[in-house]
Amino acid sequence: MASSVKISAVALDFDGVIANLEVDWNDVIRKISKIAGQDIKSLLTFYEANFGVPIYQKVSAEIENIELEALKKTQAVPFIAEFLKSLQEKQVPVYVVSMQTAKVIQVFLNQQELSSYVKEVVTRDRFPSKRAQVDYVTKTVGGRVLFVDDLKRNLISCQDLNVVCFHFQRTKKPKDAQKSWDRILEFIK
Repeated sequence: MASSVKISAVALDFDGVIANLEVDWNDVIRKISKIAGQDIKSLLTFYEANFGVPIYQKVSAEIENIELEALKKTQAVPFIAEFLKSLQEKQVPVYVVSMQTAKVIQVFLNQQELSSYVKEVVTRDRFPSKRAQVDYVTKTVGGRVLFVDDLKRNLISCQDLNVVCFHFQRTKKPKDAQKSWDRILEFIK
């Protein structure tokens, strides 16, 4: 059911919404645990707990290298370009909120010729959590933001912000992606 509240901007997650990174995250966590010298159970929890300290930078740089390598075989989620074009036509600004780095996202957006549709990329480089990223976007926009993510954990963490949350089902199937994009567009007046 579409919201009756005016949406001032859309905040899209990257991995699972714009693209499907081909990364074995369990393998990454094992590698990063060795680098960090600790048993990391969750990258998201690690980022929040270690933001701003040297180990964070070291781990983030290693993961960035893995993600950049993964971009070589990463495909855009079907119909993302058409969806972004629709938002641009409706004059709704798009923010990418992601726990990847800005470099990874910019490389992908440039490769896919999607950069012109995105107002700003907000990443782990500047904010240690999805909540902090979305909070930044809501304060920047000054109105209600439609937040789209494939992880329920991220959506739940942002529910009390000035957002309407949409759970995007990660998919490579064009028909499923198109249905999701159409449902999201119902929120935009």
